[in-house]
Amino acid sequence: MTWVYADQSWARVAELVPTVVACADAGDQVANKILLDSVHELAASVRAVAQRLALSGEDGSGSFPLVMVGGVFEANKGWDIGREVINCIRKDYPGVDPIKPKA
Repeated sequence: MTWVYADQSWARVAELVPTVVACADAGDQVANKILLDSVHELAASVRAVAQRLALSGEDGSGSFPLVMVGGVFEANKGWDIGREVINCIRKDYPGVDPIKPKA
């Protein structure tokens, strides 16, 4: 725990993603729960911004781009966090258009 509290930056915590994904791929239920919770939190953040800025119109049926950047969105063996986030967002905003910039 001191490792996390020594530097609470996003980058520091994000370093754990590959390890958590590897554990989830190996069947660890706690790791799967961490990833699922993360997906829901990321999707909730996007939904809040989309709603606040009316990105998909007043009725929510319009399309809007969503740029997927950051290491957490890179596909892994069993877990594609980006795909899961988009699937979660599409329940409320079917017009979301994910954009993955090329490196």
